[in-house]
This record gives sequence, structure tokens and C-alpha cells, in this order.
Amino acid sequence: MVTERVRSLLRGSKDAALGLVARPFVNTRLRGIGEMTELSIDTQKRTVRMRLELLGEAEPIEIHIEGYRLEQVGETATVTVLKASASRPWLTEVLRQFVVGRSFTIPEKAGAVLGMLV
Repeated sequence: MVTERVRSLLRGSKDAALGLVARPFVNTRLRGIGEMTELSIDTQKRTVRMRLELLGEAEPIEIHIEGYRLEQVGETATVTVLKASASRPWLTEVLRQFVVGRSFTIPEKAGAVLGMLV
């Protein structure tokens, strides 16, 4: 029982640290489009929640990744989003058509934190 509590505490700390590292990386990619203002990652459930403030949008957009798979082949790491939704129906459809089920190469610089996602 105590061991599980310690694991849970450590996992929560790891997830929070991962969020702190990933947020600036994502915001660099969003420059000129908007900003990620919140990011929470649950590595045990393999879920991600993010809030984006995008140019032209009056309200923040929420994105929820409800499952992901990580793979490493040699030096190349990829992430596959298994299920995702958004607070805007049009964006949920964009995610379904262009993101869900597809593998994306994780940049080498970000690969250092890959081990934290598992």
C-alpha cells in the first residue's frame, strides 16, 4: 500500500516535470499561431490534456489525447495518437483525419524525455 502511494507520488512528479519541459517546446512550434497555456500528462493512463489560446479564437481550445503509443526503432522514436478530441467539433474532425492513427517522428532534441512518457 505504501509502495503504491510512493509510486503514485513519483509518477505525478514525473508527469508534472514532463509537462514543464514539453510546454516551451510546443510553444516554440506554435509561435505566430498561439500559445499552449496548460498541459497535463498522465503517463500511466497515457493521456494528455492541453489548453491552447489561438489567434482568432475568442475562447481557449481544449484538446484531449485519450491514448498514445510510443515506439523506438534504432535511433528513431515515434508517437502515435490513438484517440483524440477537442472542444471544437471542427478541430475534433481535423484530429480524426490528420492525427489519430498516424505516427509522428519525435525530434531528437525531444527524444531525451521520451523515456519519461512510458
